[in-house]
Amino acid sequence: MKKIYCIFYCLCCLESKAQDGVYLNSQDFEKEQLTATNASAFKERYSSVKVKNGTTKIYNFKNAFGYRKGEKDWRFVGNKSYEILSKKGIYVYRLDISNEMSNQLYYFSKEANGDLIPLSKRNLRKAYSDNQDFIELLNEINWQISLEEAIPPFNTLRIAELYNYTIAKK
Repeated sequence: MKKIYCIFYCLCCLESKAQDGVYLNSQDFEKEQLTATNASAFKERYSSVKVKNGTTKIYNFKNAFGYRKGEKDWRFVGNKSYEILSKKGIYVYRLDISNEMSNQLYYFSKEANGDLIPLSKRNLRKAYSDNQDFIELLNEINWQISLEEAIPPFNTLRIAELYNYTIAKK
């Protein structure tokens, strides 16, 4: 019985392992359709991804939306790669401007291919002015509380939880 359980567990782990690949456009990202998934080499750079599969191809903001590497999604905007932290309801991104955790900038967008807007209560109120429930929740949050903080038990971002709560309420 232990052997059967062990085999089943290993198969589940292999099945759940995310592939690395490239999203050519925002529709591919939303459908989670990756290109270049069978690459022999997949190397991240600050503003691009180098994929080797017989020939070498470099993907960046000019020819791709973003990429997945190690179960994390990234989006190209200009000459930078932004980590996608939330993609349900509200899109939240993080830009590391140095190797230190304190040097990170956070952004959001209303759609997958929307403009990135700095994450702040003021900008959220402006962007979601049509969602009065969301605005009211934002107004109740203490100014010291971080919007991009992950909250337990599922470690989803606070801002994504608040937004999705107001959507589910309707």
